[in-house]
Amino acid sequence: GRRDCEAGWRSSVERLVGMPKFFFGEVIKKSSTKTVKVLISQFVFNKRAGRKLKVTKKLLTHDPEEVCNVGDFVKVRHTGVNVSKRKAHILDTIIKKHPQ
Repeated sequence: GRRDCEAGWRSSVERLVGMPKFFFGEVIKKSSTKTVKVLISQFVFNKRAGRKLKVTKKLLTHDPEEVCNVGDFVKVRHTGVNVSKRKAHILDTIIKKHPQ
């Protein structure tokens, strides 16, 4: 239905594990002003294969203070509303800074 179309990749993950409020991932790119790209990984149980599969996704995340650098391990929060056209997540905390 409509939920599958707008959620895209999340539709299969939502059905199996639910949409979490927080994601943990690594910053892989500083895209533009106040935007970072975060790589998140989740394990989803596949009934057909009978085992857990690793699902990865790159999320565009809003970084209001521009404190993130590439390699940082961060906690990202789902806002529920879009910050911009492709951003619906905001930086919550930096868990581990990458040594520069």
